[in-house]
Amino acid sequence: MKKQSGFTLIELVVAMAVLGLIMGAMVHLFGSSVTSLHVGARQEVVYEEARLLMNELKTTLRYADKDSIDPEQPTVSTSKFSYKGNLWDRHMDIAQGTNKEYKVTVEWKDDTKKQLQVTREDITDGSKKITVFPNDSNNSIFEGKFPVTSETLTLNDGNTVIMYKIALPLQYEFNGQMKTQTLETKVVPSEEEEKETIEERIYKSYHLLLSIADKKASGTALTSSEQVEYNKFENYYISKGIANIDYCISNNDKLRTYILETKFNGTWPAKTINGVDVYMQPYCDINSKPATNNVFVFGSTSVMNESSNKNWNANYIYDYERKIWNTGNTIMIANKSLEKIKSEMNSKGWTNAK
Repeated sequence: MKKQSGFTLIELVVAMAVLGLIMGAMVHLFGSSVTSLHVGARQEVVYEEARLLMNELKTTLRYADKDSIDPEQPTVSTSKFSYKGNLWDRHMDIAQGTNKEYKVTVEWKDDTKKQLQVTREDITDGSKKITVFPNDSNNSIFEGKFPVTSETLTLNDGNTVIMYKIALPLQYEFNGQMKTQTLETKVVPSEEEEKETIEERIYKSYHLLLSIADKKASGTALTSSEQVEYNKFENYYISKGIANIDYCISNNDKLRTYILETKFNGTWPAKTINGVDVYMQPYCDINSKPATNNVFVFGSTSVMNESSNKNWNANYIYDYERKIWNTGNTIMIANKSLEKIKSEMNSKGWTNAK
């Protein structure tokens, strides 16, 4: 009888053991690859979160109104930081774009101080966009240190500017180990005075004083820039022999006189609108609260200073939000809220001026 060939039991056991080792190694290798892929994906997500938020903060702070920054000099112990500014809302379609006013608030999401919450509010329509960073608190390494801080720089001309540093730390797991990374940038809010129109300068000068008046009345602390302006205001009236500064800061005529004399050399500036020389000046019915919501610039065809008889009849009113002048039949603006004046402009068919 011919002997049959085959594998012995020992050979089969050895073969199966070798095959098991090979398969185990392949499974381990495949599993490690999948894990690395997932970790890499999470890393990209966290990094992208940080990059987008960094860009948002850098851009909006770059175009922020310096007087609106609160606190003006944040530190690592700061818990809330806010500012206002204006940005063009369309970059690809200039003809359809417009400047939109925004407010950004940067604060801790909760008392753990592990996640940052950034709220960007469109002041024009009231819409809000809220961003939380990082989305997963396990990726946070903030350690309670606020990510926006400041430092004062002295320029070659002796003037100083405040530079803001934004630091967004993040962490992720890579090959079983925790890795850390921090995205950093520095920004100085733009000097807008050279780019501002004369209408905007008038509006902002008056709005700032009204904001100071509101804070003084409520006992709210002034920002450092507001304090500087208040000191100038106080010194101006002390030099005029007036000691009751609380009265001056709450009086419409005193506010306008200060702006007229210190900002515009005693004569309200003029601009040609529809071929007519129009003298521009600010107004607000202080009794309409909040007063800062009732500030506007109007135009008169006659030169007017604070010592002459005042004429509160207006044929030109500047729309600060849309950056255009409106004109129409005469409106008496004295002691009227901005809402009331806009209603009269609409009923009298006012149109855009050129």
